Amino acid sequence: MKRRDVMRWMGIGTLASAAGRLPFGSGAPVLAQSRPSAARPSFVPDVELALRAGPGEARILPGAATQVWRFTGELLKGPPETLHVVPDSYLGPTLRLRKGQKVRIRFSNALPESTIVHWHGLDMPEAMDGHPRLVIGPGKEFIYEFEVVNRAGTYWYHPHPHERTATQVYRGMAGLLLIADEEERALSLPSGAEEIVCVLQDRRFDARNQLTYLAGGMMDQMRGFLGDRVLVNGQERPSLALATRAYRLRLLNGSNARIYKLVWSDGTAMTMIGSDGGLLQRPLQRTAVTLAPGQRAEVLLDLTGRAVGASLELRSAPYPAATVDAAAMGMGRGRGMMGGMVQGAVPNGAPLSIFTIRVARREASTFRLPSRLSTFDASWEKTPIGPPRRVTLSFQSGQWLLNGRTFDMMDVAPEETVAAGSTQIWELVNLPGMMGMQMAHPIHLHGPQFRVLSRQHTAGADADAAIVREGIADEGWTDTVLVMPGETVRILVTFTRHPGLYLYHCHILEHEDMGMMRNFRVTGAAGA
Repeated sequence: MKRRDVMRWMGIGTLASAAGRLPFGSGAPVLAQSRPSAARPSFVPDVELALRAGPGEARILPGAATQVWRFTGELLKGPPETLHVVPDSYLGPTLRLRKGQKVRIRFSNALPESTIVHWHGLDMPEAMDGHPRLVIGPGKEFIYEFEVVNRAGTYWYHPHPHERTATQVYRGMAGLLLIADEEERALSLPSGAEEIVCVLQDRRFDARNQLTYLAGGMMDQMRGFLGDRVLVNGQERPSLALATRAYRLRLLNGSNARIYKLVWSDGTAMTMIGSDGGLLQRPLQRTAVTLAPGQRAEVLLDLTGRAVGASLELRSAPYPAATVDAAAMGMGRGRGMMGGMVQGAVPNGAPLSIFTIRVARREASTFRLPSRLSTFDASWEKTPIGPPRRVTLSFQSGQWLLNGRTFDMMDVAPEETVAAGSTQIWELVNLPGMMGMQMAHPIHLHGPQFRVLSRQHTAGADADAAIVREGIADEGWTDTVLVMPGETVRILVTFTRHPGLYLYHCHILEHEDMGMMRNFRVTGAAGA
């Protein structure tokens, strides 16, 4: 079968050819509702920010500047360290908040299309969470007001309009949000110059240094868009001159679809101290750290024993693309007809250089990593209500599905209704789809963090998947879990106490935009 015959058989030929012609940045129809924008007099913020989304440009590659969309910000009230502009980057400012702070963010949309901000990993009231039905139109403003209730950790913010999330994030709209609390402060972890934040994103550029997107049309959407250059905070393969000290690395996979298997070039163990939802109970030693889109990890790097002049590289180690990418319709996953159609310039699993560390100077350091990092509360041990809820991940008729359904702006199935503050087990089952089509999916739930209870691999699951799974750490709190082909992952979820409509979806952003996203409704009043 030729490519056009496969696509016609799948019913997506017209869509694929149309997607390939879409000019970068053209807008899909979105629902923009009128939203209240007045600050509440009863809400007295500890921190107040102005945040703007708009066009800009960035120096990424030598030569011409790249046209981007970006967040920019200004601190109106609060500690001076609250807002930090990332130097030489298109990324939005890094926001540093503390648990218990009341925050007001005056958001203005200067883009030519609607957008909305999702505070990824934070437990928010419905109106503040970033549901796409509440998008903010061009030239409009909205005031976000919320109290920080999350524990210390590495979170982030990005747009969330339906069918436009992937494009807006790809153009540059993302930023880190770091939360501190008293438990974390007591550890005296490396901070200031000894804390390194790294947002990993892959991009493609044309000969004029402009971003290109969905060059493969519908096929890029079906398997997720992969770039051919990896950027760290908006720069390609930076080099860091560090001292003989301990460093805390906060890593975010902000890519649309790429899955990284991060290792140190000399085989040094990855000392993992935190995941999506903050610090682990105890440090973990791993040969690698696997990060799917949307996931974060905190890693401690101790350079105290290194010689001045030594170098070390953070890499994404090779793994078979077949373990996470689309099946080849019975011809060998990722290697046959489908594999040839969907491979990007740099496929998932290709070895990549991320950044280089050079030991530039000797400095004394007395830091010692504690054997215990945090004390988890007992909430994750709550008794779940009812039997496990099964959620299937599958592919049919050219569409990625959750329980056989696609996204509808207001639709909620009966089993997608949960009581505020209740606890359930969700069973995420990654099934083979039409003609064997199957991929790894990072599933993100809006609201509080959850815990992974177990992973089970179906008989005959690709043995090569263990190469990716060895870097997966399920020991901490998380909001995005990678479900490999043929896997069943059980998670324990305690839902937000805020009533309203929330989302769960695949965080391969093209899959999310295609409709691999569903609502769940939280019923009952907060504290009920």
